[in-house]
Amino acid sequence: MNNHIIKTLFLGLAVSTVSLFSACKKYDNPPPVFEEYGTLPSTNARKVLIIGIDGLAGAELKKINPATIGSLIANGKYNYEVIADVNAGTIPTWVSLMTGTSSNKHRVFTDSFRPSPNEDEHVTSVIYPNFLYRILETKPDLTTVTVTSNPTLNRYFNEAARPVLAGNDASVKDSVLKVLQNANPSVVLANFQDVETTGKKDGYTADVPTFSAAVTKVDGYIAEVLDALKKRKEYNKEEWLVIVTTNRGGSETSPKAGFIVCSNPNLKSEALVKKGFNTIAFNNSKIAAVIEKDNGLYDGGTNKDFTTQVQVKFNNNATWPGFFSKSTDVGGHATTGWTMIYNGGNWEVVIGGKNNGGGSSLLGGTTVNDRKWHTLTLTVKTVGAVRTAKVYTDGVLNRTTDISGSLNLTTTEPLKIGYRNQDNGGTNLDFNIGDVQYFNVALDDATVKNNIALQDITKHPNYANLTGFWPVDEGAGALLVNKAPVGYSFKMTGPYRWVGLGTDIPVSRVPQSMDGISVVTAGPDVTALLYYWLKIPIKPVWDVDGSGWLSKFEVEFLK
Repeated sequence: MNNHIIKTLFLGLAVSTVSLFSACKKYDNPPPVFEEYGTLPSTNARKVLIIGIDGLAGAELKKINPATIGSLIANGKYNYEVIADVNAGTIPTWVSLMTGTSSNKHRVFTDSFRPSPNEDEHVTSVIYPNFLYRILETKPDLTTVTVTSNPTLNRYFNEAARPVLAGNDASVKDSVLKVLQNANPSVVLANFQDVETTGKKDGYTADVPTFSAAVTKVDGYIAEVLDALKKRKEYNKEEWLVIVTTNRGGSETSPKAGFIVCSNPNLKSEALVKKGFNTIAFNNSKIAAVIEKDNGLYDGGTNKDFTTQVQVKFNNNATWPGFFSKSTDVGGHATTGWTMIYNGGNWEVVIGGKNNGGGSSLLGGTTVNDRKWHTLTLTVKTVGAVRTAKVYTDGVLNRTTDISGSLNLTTTEPLKIGYRNQDNGGTNLDFNIGDVQYFNVALDDATVKNNIALQDITKHPNYANLTGFWPVDEGAGALLVNKAPVGYSFKMTGPYRWVGLGTDIPVSRVPQSMDGISVVTAGPDVTALLYYWLKIPIKPVWDVDGSGWLSKFEVEFLK
C-alpha cells in the first residue's frame, strides 16, 4: 500500500466464508461501492486496532517484557494465560479468534475454510462467519482494513473493505502506517508473522536469542503504529481500543497459553484473574464432554481394577438419565460398560457386558437431590474369578455387588460427561460437575472415605495410580484439561456454556476470596470485545463463545 489513490471494492462482491458453501445457507451480497482511498467517512468515534503476533506464548512475552507492549499494559487489562484452542493450527486458531467460537464448534481446520464434517453424521455442520462479515451485515458504514503477509489468511480476510497482502512484517507495519495516516478506518487488523517463523526455525522460548529478538523487533513496529495512531488529526475525538494478542502461543504441535492486552487511555492497568469456581452447565441433553480415543486407558475390560469419582450437584429432578459413563446407552437396565444414572433424586450405577455376552447389574446409591455438592464413587475390583463393584456417596459405602456375570466391560464408546440415554428418559438433566477422578486401582473403603474432601490431589495416597483428573474449572474454551500425570483431556461438544458459581464449590475445592472482578480469557474473546466496543449487539443465532468482558470495567472509560 502507498500514497497513491487506490481503487478498492468496499464491502466486497462476495463473502468468502459463505460463498465456499453453495449448498449451505445463503447470505445477501451487499452491492459493490467504490471508494477512493483516504476519503472514507467516519460515522463512529469508537474504533479498534487489533495486532496479532502469531506463535507468541504469554509466558514468553512476560519474560521478554518488551517496552511498547509494556506501555499498553500501563493503560490496559491484560492476561498472560489465555486459554488455548482445542486445535492449535494456524487456520483453526485464527478462525476462532475472528468468529468468536471455539474450533470444536466452527470445525474449520484447513485452508479451504470449509467446516469439516461432524463425527456425528446426524449433526449438521454450521457456518460461522467472521467479524468482518458481521460488520458488513450489521454496520456496513464501518470501514475495515486487514494487513497480513500470510496469503492464506489474506483470503480469509477478503470480507474486509481493504484486505492488504504485504510482503513481510516490515511491509505490514508500513501499510498500517499509511492506513492510519491517510484513511479513516473503524477496524484495523495487523498480523505479524516473523515471531512464528523464527519460533518454528529456532524455538519458541524467550531464552532463544533469535526468538527474543524477533519479539523485540515486532514490538518496535508496534511502537511506530501507536505513534501514527496518536498523530491522527481526529485522534482526540476518537475512542480507540487497542488489542494485542496471539492466535496461539508456541507451536502447532506443542501449543501454550496465549496472551491478550486491551488498552485505552482511560483504562487502569490490571491483570485479569479468574475467581471462584467456573464450570460447565450440563443442562441440555446435547451437551457433553468426551474422550474419543484413550488407547484403552479407561476401558474396564474383563479384569481391570479401577475407581472413578466425581463431585456433582444436581439442580433439578430427572428420571433415568446417565450423567457420567463409559458405556453404550442403557435399555431396561442393560448396558455394556458402566453408567452413573440420576433417577428421580437418587443416583445409581448400571454396569454390564451385554454386547460381550454378559449380564448387567444395578447398584443403588442414595438421595442427592438437595441441590448440594456430593461425592459419588464407583470402584471395581477383581480377585481370582470374582469381580466386585461398590458405590459410595460422600465416602459412605452404599452397595457391594458381585458383577462377575458381566464378563467384559469393554466398549468403544467414549468416556463421557453428559447425558447418556436410558430408555429415552431424563432429557431435562441439569447438573454441575467438578474434580472428576479416575484411578487404575480399586480404592479401599478407608481411602475413599478419608479423601472425599482432599483439596490437593497430589497428596492422595494413590496419586501414582491416577490416570485422569479433570477439575472442570477452566471457565472458558472447549477443553476440560487433564491434570493427572497421565491421561487425556475431554473435549466439549454441543451448546455448552461456562457458568461462574463463585463460592458454591465442591468439598474438594479450596475456598477463595471473591473480591474484585473475575475474568477468564480465551481466543474467541477478541471478536466479542470488538462487538462490544463497536456497539454491535451479539445475536443469539451467532452462537458466540467469547466474552466481551470489558463491560465489567465501564466505570473506567464511559464518559
